[in-house]
Amino acid sequence: MAEMPHILVAPLDWGLGHATRCIPLVRGLLAAGARVTLAAEGSQAALLQAEFPQLPLLPLPGYRIRFSRYFNLATILAQTPRLQRCIAAEHQWLQGQQAQHHFDAVISDNRYGLWTPHCPSILLTHQLQPAMPWGLGWAQAQARRRFYNWIENFDACWVPDVADATYNLSGLLGHPPELPNLPVHYIGPLSRLEPPARLPAKKYTLLMLLSGPEPQRSLLEQRLLAQAEKVEGTHLLVRGLPATPGAQLAVPHNVVAIPHMAPAMLADAMLSAEYVLSRGGYSTLMDVARLGGRNIIVPTPGQTEQYYLAQRWQAAGMAVAGRQRGLRLARLLALAQQHAYPPPSWPTAAPLQPWLLQWLNSLTGR
Repeated sequence: MAEMPHILVAPLDWGLGHATRCIPLVRGLLAAGARVTLAAEGSQAALLQAEFPQLPLLPLPGYRIRFSRYFNLATILAQTPRLQRCIAAEHQWLQGQQAQHHFDAVISDNRYGLWTPHCPSILLTHQLQPAMPWGLGWAQAQARRRFYNWIENFDACWVPDVADATYNLSGLLGHPPELPNLPVHYIGPLSRLEPPARLPAKKYTLLMLLSGPEPQRSLLEQRLLAQAEKVEGTHLLVRGLPATPGAQLAVPHNVVAIPHMAPAMLADAMLSAEYVLSRGGYSTLMDVARLGGRNIIVPTPGQTEQYYLAQRWQAAGMAVAGRQRGLRLARLLALAQQHAYPPPSWPTAAPLQPWLLQWLNSLTGR
């Protein structure tokens, strides 16, 4: 019997979302019999090692984006030359690893340099075009073309959403008017969370689910804790710090703080809460949609993609959106309590597992 392919999976180090959405993909690859090697550093590596302690993990430097306390977009633009150097460096890194490990395919989650001519290279992304800041819509087509120059180095693009242009989770980010010139496969939303067999009783009024890069993660945490004591009910804070499980934090009497939760515990916590306050990262929103949570979105300042998703989800009735600057927690919760959330609805696509098995078999010619 031919040996199943050896797959490298590497997420971007932009918050934890890219790593968390790789979890169901890795589970599917393992269930299909593939050999999987992971590549990451820092919090992403800690999260993946906790979930897959049996898998080898290669140290791969991240992009290490530095975020401003005030205006992240300007900070990111200023780092563009360094980002381009990081993309070139990870491309060279992969060539060396490929010569040593002989991967049969590479799955890169939003890492644009992780492609090689020596084996099929897949880009996993929900963002086929960038969300432009207000007033720069005229530059949308030009920005999309620059994205496609990177994307078209790969052999295929996998989008974690459904192909339906009307009912989907990513909107224009994953369904632009023009697709890149390579095969694009909509593989369905990816969530590491599964609803439990029995729904838990409600224990918390608000689950505050933190994620994303510093210093914005800590700034939101500080604002939430400063106001949570005056918001009636018992609240749960999941800090999004898998690499620092012993981190201590002074919290109000009505807040329970936990550094990080494994998927099963997090699913139970989300269903135990009346409302889930989170960032507007796409992976977090896929988790919320999977469990049908009543969501309050506070986008990370400067991340235009999160602004777009928050506005889109609010317009569709799926969430209440607020801003971190001038955050008023009690008012946001009151708006959520008055909001008529739609019944839970998880967009469905063709089952992922048979499709992954077919793809793996294509790599070996079976």
